[in-house]
Amino acid sequence: MNARLALAAGVLSSFVWSAPALAETTTVDLISPSHCTMGNGRLSRCSIPTQTLTATDFATAVPLRTILRRVMTGNCSTQFPLEVTLTPPGTPATRYTFMSTPEVTLRDLDRELIASLELKDSSAWTGTAAFADTCRVSLSITWNEVDVDNATQAQDILQALQAALTTKTTQRDHLASLVEYSAAFDFMKTLANSFLVDLTNETAHALHVQGQEAAPIIFKAAMGCAGVLNDEEAGILANFYFVLGSLSDPTKYHHPDGSPKTLEELIGPEALPVIQKLSALSAAGAKEQYQAQYQVAAQEAAAAQAKLDLARAQLAPWVTP
Repeated sequence: MNARLALAAGVLSSFVWSAPALAETTTVDLISPSHCTMGNGRLSRCSIPTQTLTATDFATAVPLRTILRRVMTGNCSTQFPLEVTLTPPGTPATRYTFMSTPEVTLRDLDRELIASLELKDSSAWTGTAAFADTCRVSLSITWNEVDVDNATQAQDILQALQAALTTKTTQRDHLASLVEYSAAFDFMKTLANSFLVDLTNETAHALHVQGQEAAPIIFKAAMGCAGVLNDEEAGILANFYFVLGSLSDPTKYHHPDGSPKTLEELIGPEALPVIQKLSALSAAGAKEQYQAQYQVAAQEAAAAQAKLDLARAQLAPWVTP
């Protein structure tokens, strides 16, 4: 994640200028008495020193461009194609024939902020050319202005950032659900295993067998014990008989050899995918893993929101009615 974006939420509160205010301008002399020899009404033997020009760094959520404009006054007539080479860090150099080209636009490879430029004379004719002593040539550098020309371009940027925020928010919410589900499913797995133990232990198996053996006798007693049980007692015994059925056949919980069935066997093969998902969600360390992933996703969602908010501030001149 871009370090600038990680700080964008804090930066935004103090960084709410409009887009034009974000840009700053630097002026660099190219042809002037400070770089040339003056004599007999002429400027000659000019030399443009290699130098590194720097701009103010700031957080940005939108594409930026840096524009260099030639500023010329006086009589600067010459036949020589003077030029300088401009090289931002990590970006290919741009050769700028400034005497014949009014301006040039520079962009970082990712259209991000250009923090500095190396300016270097790349013409073999600079020391040969001569100018009237009224000639002045400089570069006006407008650093890192928003690279947008109309409302449509601004809206496209905001829509893309909104889509990115939606994706990050969905990922965050999904992981938040996994954290909750993991805790809930861990409880469910513990509860299911506890019931399984209770249903398949030796005592339960013995009760299942005894219940199956006693059921016919209890039914007979409830239906035909005239003179032994009154009607109310016979009804209670009949109800007991039907409740006894809940113990079920012992083979429901045990194999023929008496060994207990597994939870998967009790629930049935159609439930196996659910059991596998349950096991994965409640596996050892799963909840901690989901929590760690959630923290990262939450930070990314917050950064995406901060980036969108910052972009809205930077693009306000194009999208504000």
